[in-house]
Amino acid sequence: MTFDDPITIPLPNEVRLLHGGRFVQRYDGNISYLKYLHDHSGEFMLGAFASRHYTPGKLLERIWDGEYAGKWLDAATQAALNSHDQDFVAMVNEFAAKLRSYQQEDGFMGEPLPSDRDLNDWELGWNVWVQWTSMIGLLTHYELQGELSSLQCATRISEWILQTYSPIDSDKAAFISQGRSFTNVAVINQLMRLYKHTRNEKLCDFVESVIQHFEPLRKMMETGQPHIVHPYMLGAALTGMVDLAVTRNDQQSFDILVGIWRSLVKIHQFPTGSLGENENLYEGPLNDNPDGKLQETCATTEWIFLTQRLYEITGEIEFAEVLEKTAYNALVAAQSDDGMKWCYYTPLRYSKHFFHGPTRCCFWSGPRGIVRIPSIIYATRKNEIFVNFFESSTASLETQSGAVTITQESKFPKVGSTTISLTTPSDWTGILNVRVPTWSEGFTIKLDGNDLRTKLTNGYMKIEINGSSEYVVDVNFRIPLTTELLSDNSYALKRGPEVLSIDLRDNNDTWIGKSDLISIPNELTLSAVDQEDPWPGFKKTPERRRYRIRLDDRRTTEGMDFTFTPYADAGNDGAAFRTVFPLTLE
Repeated sequence: MTFDDPITIPLPNEVRLLHGGRFVQRYDGNISYLKYLHDHSGEFMLGAFASRHYTPGKLLERIWDGEYAGKWLDAATQAALNSHDQDFVAMVNEFAAKLRSYQQEDGFMGEPLPSDRDLNDWELGWNVWVQWTSMIGLLTHYELQGELSSLQCATRISEWILQTYSPIDSDKAAFISQGRSFTNVAVINQLMRLYKHTRNEKLCDFVESVIQHFEPLRKMMETGQPHIVHPYMLGAALTGMVDLAVTRNDQQSFDILVGIWRSLVKIHQFPTGSLGENENLYEGPLNDNPDGKLQETCATTEWIFLTQRLYEITGEIEFAEVLEKTAYNALVAAQSDDGMKWCYYTPLRYSKHFFHGPTRCCFWSGPRGIVRIPSIIYATRKNEIFVNFFESSTASLETQSGAVTITQESKFPKVGSTTISLTTPSDWTGILNVRVPTWSEGFTIKLDGNDLRTKLTNGYMKIEINGSSEYVVDVNFRIPLTTELLSDNSYALKRGPEVLSIDLRDNNDTWIGKSDLISIPNELTLSAVDQEDPWPGFKKTPERRRYRIRLDDRRTTEGMDFTFTPYADAGNDGAAFRTVFPLTLE
């Protein structure tokens, strides 16, 4: 492949979620949460730059507290632009200005480093991490608000990093192994992002040097296999490595990196679309997990960023499929129904624990994932439009021959149906690409009421648009009930992209334990369950879908009916739940 024909994803203000869709409630709740964080934790976020952990007499207890400001600025800049709320935009701009005010003359963000401390000191090593997260927010603020001061601030941060640690030699190489594993290496993805704006080749040279000097990265490129480490930092590092390969037109390195991504999907990704146990990649049987500390929200978010970047570069359907799996399951499951709380970990069983914040990294990373949802529904390339998610939304998309307005009225994931309305310039000629999910059955398309027979190409149905200005495309498909074989002869039950869970409040406290021999009948059927909550003591989850499925069970010769609900909604009211089951095929 070549790198000169990428997919373009929309800007945050170009796509708006509509009510009736799966994500709109969570997205709107996320906006409220970001405002809440600013009003209740704004001083805390910026305070980390005014007083560092190691400074005598100061109160901050964690050496990584400086990460929150950049993460908030990243998410809030996108959310404010999408919401068209000018007061919110003004809040974001004021915060960005305050953050920039903490930059030293040498580019360092925060109080000056003590002159008597070794730069390779473990605590000071986290300062590179804080510079990285600051760059994340500042670059987003520049890209979306056009604030040149934010770009200049990010550029000066990079100058401090290069001045302090470049060239990387035996004396300076230790910086990349300070803090938590891969902590400082994560900075390479923002250095490559900055390169797109500055074209400073020294940034690419530094990133290449980091890859050469940091043994885990070098070994990954030699073996083509992921390093068993924190998937959050690993995802960030891989994104930087991908961007370097594209910048240097290095097809061989890019192919290796795609292979590493595929290994993560095949070996380490949970059926819910995320990775990690206790903040490291998880390799053991899921039913043997001792404490349910699976799927750190930071890792989920960074996994989305990496996967979306690969989709932009390649346009390949496999990346869109993983984005769908992660968004509909792990990402939304980590967020409370109202959007105001987040999980640090999102387990596959027992119960979820939601928190308001402000501390803990995940309560600031999750919102960064949610704000990306509008940008992964659609994409463009020249005069082609891609529909990847069947989500109620409206968008104004720029193409080579002018702006196209697209609107979806979707009933997904309740049923497999969406109506796409397209308005184009009168002389617009192009292609509408509608993704055909690999999990779907009976996929049909009608154009202006007429059945359309079109060839499936690279996972998309291609519809040629020529001459008219308004089109209506009706899409229908079946959402099958399937099983996914996992490790240790365990299974996940799935309805389309959604993983299903048993929520104990729906099943009279019936629990499928490790000793229960459950088998899957040859014919799996499901039926909808009325929405009356059997446990009135629990807060009712809005529109929590439930399905009755019969499984064979050693406790009865006739099998047992279990009620399942989407993983994203299971246990959100404090009830216990289970997602992966010790099933055996007969």
